[in-house]
Amino acid sequence: MKLKVEIAGISGAEERNVRAVLSIVRAEGEPGLTLARLRQLDRRAPGEIETALEPFGFYRPAVVGALRQEKGTWIAHYTIAPGPAIRVRKVDIQITGEGADAPIFRKAVADFPLHQGDTLLHLPYEAWKLAVLTAASDSGYLKAAFDTTALDIDRTESLGDILVRFSTGPRFRFGPVTFNQSVLDSSFLATRIPFHTGRPFQQQQLLQLQQNLGEDPYFNMVEVIPHPDRAVNLEVPIEVDLSARKPQAYEAGLGFATDNGPRARLTTTFRRINRKGHYAEAEIIGSLNEQSISTRYNSPAFGHPTGVLTLLAGYAILNPAGISTSRTFLIGPRLARRRFGWRETILLNYQRESFGVGVDSGVAKMLLAGANYERTRSNSRIYATKGIRTRVDVQGAAKSLLSNVSFLQLHASAKAIKAVGPQLRLILRAEGGRVLTSEFRALPPTARFFAGGDQSVRGYQYLSLGDQDSLGNVIGGRSIVTGSVEADYRFISRFALALFFDAGNAMDRFTLSDLRQGAGAGIRWISPVGLIRVDGAFALSLPNHPIRLHVSLGPDL
Repeated sequence: MKLKVEIAGISGAEERNVRAVLSIVRAEGEPGLTLARLRQLDRRAPGEIETALEPFGFYRPAVVGALRQEKGTWIAHYTIAPGPAIRVRKVDIQITGEGADAPIFRKAVADFPLHQGDTLLHLPYEAWKLAVLTAASDSGYLKAAFDTTALDIDRTESLGDILVRFSTGPRFRFGPVTFNQSVLDSSFLATRIPFHTGRPFQQQQLLQLQQNLGEDPYFNMVEVIPHPDRAVNLEVPIEVDLSARKPQAYEAGLGFATDNGPRARLTTTFRRINRKGHYAEAEIIGSLNEQSISTRYNSPAFGHPTGVLTLLAGYAILNPAGISTSRTFLIGPRLARRRFGWRETILLNYQRESFGVGVDSGVAKMLLAGANYERTRSNSRIYATKGIRTRVDVQGAAKSLLSNVSFLQLHASAKAIKAVGPQLRLILRAEGGRVLTSEFRALPPTARFFAGGDQSVRGYQYLSLGDQDSLGNVIGGRSIVTGSVEADYRFISRFALALFFDAGNAMDRFTLSDLRQGAGAGIRWISPVGLIRVDGAFALSLPNHPIRLHVSLGPDL
């Protein structure tokens, strides 16, 4: 028997909910449907329609139903007149218990979504109750509960009263933390705990504990389990289940970008040097512009729950696009940690760099002191529709402190992404920096600013923008200013088209007339290995506006 259900008189969310509740709708594809079963479902329909409309404030709908047969198909037709919506007449909310005067509960009462004269909608009412229970649990009121939640409906007057009685119960506190693992000392793991025993229980702190342990290289599974049922004197014991990774890891990778050409990387990680959480890394990188080897010895929890003290040593040969050459040896410590929502890195390195930039050459010996702060907030690591990345760097050296050149370098950059509609993104990027020194020509290329390339001003060769020497060689600049405006349209699930305009330069002194401009279009592929960008960009500031291809791989932020 074929069946079709027709609904008239309502639409939108009301109709969708009625169809979701009606048993006769679910029977449309039911095999072996009999006439007796159909009539039974039809008799139930008015009551089900009334139930389905109550969440929207309609408690007195008029339903006219009819069953008829047309060309072998039974038609169940329902014409619905929702009637007057129930209006809120009175709201009575009372909170009792230890936390009755706590700010979170005072705010909950103030944020109640229904007021006198409003339509009595169930969805915001139920969402509010869930939010109150969640806030209570997150703040340590683990036995909080609603004693009464009542809707008193006067169907004749189309009015309703809301009565809520909520008890917070006592506020629980953090108890002892137990780590279930056998590879590291518990005293070291305790440095990852962001709270103290006896402090008020907060779910957010448990998530922070999980994040602290998850960022470390030791474990591939971290599960933080509170046990309020085992609380003693309101102190909740915390159990942390940890699954250790393999002691060693080896990783090889291949890549390509037009800035550096083909690139190969080999990394080795020794995750557990000892039970105190020390670990080491070694990396080899090879590309047309860079050949380097580096080692890092890491000592975690140095003065901070998320801190890592790293002893770094490395050697690199850099020859970026023929613009400059350098051979650099570097050694020294750096401390990385989270601070105020930022990732902070403080460094003190000794760097010896023999270099050539145009007609400039020499050997720079520098005891570099510096710091950088970086923060990224994004709704996706691969293809963000909302997010911002900000970075600030400062570093310098002084002749009076084991250096043969003095300078101070300041640099800041930001990139923001905002969705404009369901398929269109707007991407803004800005960068600025300045080197303060009286001996710029004695600085190595790593301490100068250059512009141009995939992540700078497209349409120009990598690091090809900057001041020039007497022979016309690019030697970089004391200042850098770059910016970009880009829009991309995601026309199918994994592909997007992009239009962009870039401008900027590296120069001795900032002037608008020295900014170089590039513009073009490209395609974005959200591939299994990450976001791949292919751009064609015109160098608008060069004669005949030559076009350059740019290819890069990696997240937007």
